[in-house]
Amino acid sequence: MKKKILSLLLIVCTFFVFSNVYALEVFEAGESVITEGEYDSSRLVAGNRVDKKSNVDGISFVAGNEVILEGSSTYGLFAGNTLSVKERIEKDLFIAGNGINILEDAVIGRDAYVAGNAVKVSGTIERNLNVGCMSINLSGATIKGDAYIDADIIALDETTVITGKLTYNEDAGISGLDKANVGSSKAKKMHQEREEFTPINPIYMFILSIISSYLVMLVVLGLVPNAKERINDLKYDGNTIFKYLVSGLGVLFLVPFIVLLAVFTIILTPLSLITLVVYAVSVYLASLISSYVVGNILSTKVFKVDNMYLSLAIGIVLVRFLKLIPILGDFVTLICLLFGLGLIFYYIKNKGEKK
Repeated sequence: MKKKILSLLLIVCTFFVFSNVYALEVFEAGESVITEGEYDSSRLVAGNRVDKKSNVDGISFVAGNEVILEGSSTYGLFAGNTLSVKERIEKDLFIAGNGINILEDAVIGRDAYVAGNAVKVSGTIERNLNVGCMSINLSGATIKGDAYIDADIIALDETTVITGKLTYNEDAGISGLDKANVGSSKAKKMHQEREEFTPINPIYMFILSIISSYLVMLVVLGLVPNAKERINDLKYDGNTIFKYLVSGLGVLFLVPFIVLLAVFTIILTPLSLITLVVYAVSVYLASLISSYVVGNILSTKVFKVDNMYLSLAIGIVLVRFLKLIPILGDFVTLICLLFGLGLIFYYIKNKGEKK
């Protein structure tokens, strides 16, 4: 089972980074985004409100607060607060959010992987449904394979069709099972249920972490003065890289020590607490900034494409994938942390002025 999960992660990463990479189209993020038309390449779309009506021959990567999905895509990777899916996905759907509604017009050509709070499925899934959520309503759903559900509340009725087996956790509050058209059903005990669903959770978390990291860096690059310009102007020679790594190492260990001393002075306590918050945020952003640097090098030097959105996508996915590799992953994590902290230190030191 672990080999299957690792293989799936590799497939997702490979598709996301390299599928149609020379023809990848990136729609600029904004407050309200509407996409229409035909695209023979993968699409990256982000915004507060996203209304996707386009047909995409590739991967649709969409993230936002309120997301409405129509048209068609080869693969769907969607995340947001509320998501309404009306479109046809030729192959697999990966979706995460607070409120997720897969409407009756939606058709998923293969498997659907869903992670959310309140989920409603009334569309058609040609193969298997895998869900982790608080509550799910399957009224009107047609699932032609198996359904694996980990939820507190599960609602079915006479319009629910599950051709294969329904597997759910035994502590779930389930209703309408006797009315639904289900091939067979099985309630898993808690330890059995964890064996059934835990291997799927890393996929949800991996995809969700990529999406959230992408959105965070879009905000950082958009709001912090000269951040994008200063990163793009970096010289990638050995001396510069070494300088940032050493500076990052100093920041990592010296700042907590200095903050601790400042706390005992009482007078400097408020300032030390503010510094500690900035330090925590910097540690979080360090790896993301390093990921953007990696993606920027690859997109501009290798693919000859100068595009912030593409650079960010490539860097985040590649670094996240490398972190999965034993031993090498720990080394990559450390280097990204130190290099990113070094960049942040010199940015603050120079007051964000472009060199």
